[in-house]
Amino acid sequence: MNKNISRLGRGVALGAVMAFAGLGLAVTPANAAANTAVIAITKQPGDYFKVNIDVVIGMTPYQAQQLKNTGHPIALRVWGEDKINDVRYGPDSFKNYDVTFRGMELHTYYYFKRGTTLNEDSRWYEGDVDDIFVEARLLNLSGSTLRSVNSNTVHGEF
Repeated sequence: MNKNISRLGRGVALGAVMAFAGLGLAVTPANAAANTAVIAITKQPGDYFKVNIDVVIGMTPYQAQQLKNTGHPIALRVWGEDKINDVRYGPDSFKNYDVTFRGMELHTYYYFKRGTTLNEDSRWYEGDVDDIFVEARLLNLSGSTLRSVNSNTVHGEF
């Protein structure tokens, strides 16, 4: 009896996996990396700031390579944290990301002049600082978002 139940359980599990595969639903393995985005803003000579951006869209290397082969871009937008008409820069689309064991990885940077793009607050009162983060979106070929992640927020006077 236990052998029959065990076989039945395996059959149900296999049927569920096949159903997901037949519906085109991706099953992400437990060791796939999570979606992450990290930015760092550093002062540069000539009154500029450099925004370093590191993004990981977690998936298997096979899935990442398939999406890259078919031209799926990662789009980046630089935001101010106020969220009221606060797109600071972008979107920029990148197809030159790396495929790694963690999925898709994009490492890039922007330079901005002080007091321009990254200056998202008016400084009307003492302590008013700029709050900058990056949104990364994996897009399908028609521009719809498949996955997205926001970076950490960096605070400063930019």
